[in-house]
Order: sequence, then C-alpha cells, then structure tokens
Amino acid sequence: MKGWKESASLILAARHRQKYNRALPSLVFQYNYKLLCLKRHRNSSFYPESYVFPGGVIHPADADLKWQNLFRTFGFDTNSFNSLFPNTNLRPQIFQSKSNELPKEISLRITAIRETFEECGILLCKQVKRDGILSNWAHVLSIPEEDVQNWQTKVHDDATEFYTMCEKLKCYPDLWSLHEWSNWLTPTYFTTKRYDTIFYMACMPLIPYSNYDTIEMEDIKWDTPNNICAATDMMMAPPQHYEISRIVKYECLENLLDFAIERSKLGVELYLPIRVLLRDGKMHVLPGDCMYPKNPSLTEKQIIDKTNMTIAEFEEISPVKNRIIFFDLEVKKVIVHNFDSTEGHIAPMPVEIVYIKSLDKK
Repeated sequence: MKGWKESASLILAARHRQKYNRALPSLVFQYNYKLLCLKRHRNSSFYPESYVFPGGVIHPADADLKWQNLFRTFGFDTNSFNSLFPNTNLRPQIFQSKSNELPKEISLRITAIRETFEECGILLCKQVKRDGILSNWAHVLSIPEEDVQNWQTKVHDDATEFYTMCEKLKCYPDLWSLHEWSNWLTPTYFTTKRYDTIFYMACMPLIPYSNYDTIEMEDIKWDTPNNICAATDMMMAPPQHYEISRIVKYECLENLLDFAIERSKLGVELYLPIRVLLRDGKMHVLPGDCMYPKNPSLTEKQIIDKTNMTIAEFEEISPVKNRIIFFDLEVKKVIVHNFDSTEGHIAPMPVEIVYIKSLDKK
C-alpha cells in the first residue's frame, strides 16, 4: 500500500494592473500580477498556519466516468482532451489510472478545480464552448455570492456535490486552463502524513471575488511573488517556497502563461526531497543535485548524515546544486547552481527568507 495520499493543488496568478508592455521591460521588477495564498487553520494537522496554494486530496467522484456525459453535452469528444496529455511516456506514478475511471490528467484537474472552489469560492468553470476554441486563460464563472457560499458548504461536506453543482449551473470544469507545473512527494521522514501532489498553474485576467472556507483556512492573501518571498510573517512548506522562487523570475503574467503552456507539454518529474543533516542546519537535496541518491526509495526512511560538516563545507564539495537549506537561525534558502532541469523547468532564483517560526523543526 502507498504511504501517502494523492492530491492536486492550483497556483493561481491574476493580473492586478494594466497589461504589461513586453517591448518596454523595466529595469526593476514591476509585477503585473499577484498570486493567491491561503493560510491553513491553526488546528490543521499538517503544517498549521502555513500559507499554501488551494488544493486538496483526490476523491473518487473526481474520476467518475459520468463526467464524460457532462462534457459531451457541451460538444466535447475524446479528441478534445488530447492537449491535456504531455508528449512523453515517462509519467510520475500519480498519473497511473485505474480501470473504469477517468485518466488522471483529467480527474486531477477536476480535483484542483473542486478544491479551489471549496476552499476559496473561485469557480473555474464555463457554460459555453465557443467555436471549438479552448482558451489558455482561466476565467471564473460568475454566480451570486450567496450561491457561492451555499455550494461551498455542500461541496465541503460531500465531494459528489461538485458534479451536482455543475449539472445545476449547466457548466463544466475548465480543464484546459490548468497547465501542469510540478509534482512533489512529502519526504520519507514524515511518519504521520505524506502527500503526492500535482501542482497546476492557472492565469487569470482579473483578481476574482473570493470567500475562503473558515473551517480549513484563516486568511486569504493576494500578493506579488517578490513580496511573498520577502515576507517574514508568511510560513510556507518547502514545495510552495521553491515554486514561488521559480515564479518570481517572471514579472509579466503573459510571459508566465506562455512558459507554463510550453513547459507543460513536457510533463513533470517527481520531486522527492531527501534530507541532509549538517552541523549547523538541515537541507533538502532535490533531483539533479549532485548529492541526490540515484535510486531513492519512495517509502523507506532515507536521511543523509553529514553532521561532521557545516553547511558551507557541504556546499564547497557540491558542484551541481538543487536544494533548499534550513539554517538553525530560522533562515531558509533555495540554492540552484549548474543545474539543468530534465522537465524543461526554469531554475528558481536564489531566495533567502527569514521566518519568525520555522516550518522544519522535525
């Protein structure tokens, strides 16, 4: 049996100022978009009070074949879903589908859209398929605020209600606006809860109305990538921290979307962080790092003990780096050097964040 649950998460980026002029780039970062982050409830059993992207665990209802009937009513046939499948046969295990269910490339997107609606009231659905053209931009289906809150409660209590809602509202989940971004598996040293999570990217022309679920969340925050990276009061788990340090390289939303579309055609690689213990801190080495194990176990606890060395000494013997460092002084840093991604991804910026409270005390 797997020692983890499968989940889907959505990185939402929305324009917050006038359209960026690609012909006149600025000398300093002037982001024309913001990212959505939700603060987990303090009573959450996994990373309480941390800021995350909306998302959650898959439910059998997300893979129910009856979704095919719904999509057919809007004129979608089998070929309509081809663009959701990357041009590769090397797929992480999260995309292994079971018989009598939708392909994971479809069902995981439904999960991400359902969970995003449940957690913050943003409904990425459409009611009309226009001239066979599927937009790469994400748009929110506008419904009355009281209906949003009512359906959020129903979907929170019963995931099957999401399909019922789509039938009632005569809409379909806009799968084509979600672009494969990354895949992270919780490290093996976590003994209570682990998640295999696919992250999708969706870009929106406007910041939408939102209403966060007070049962699971304490706050909702829209901010630019650089501000999130510089914030000292926003605790984040390593995957979110790493992904935002990738996104921060793009100050133009249109460029971010173009990159996400092209990169998603290559699929994603599984990122399983391997912990390294050092004299003055800890580290997660990631695929591509010269210190990353060749065949790491997905289930057996694996920790590299280098407590006879400092972080600086370990860095000195590492010519190729793809890692996240946790100093004992509450500082987290992403380090990437001489590293080329096999999945066509952009390397993160070297980002350093000082936290009031550490998220990596285990």
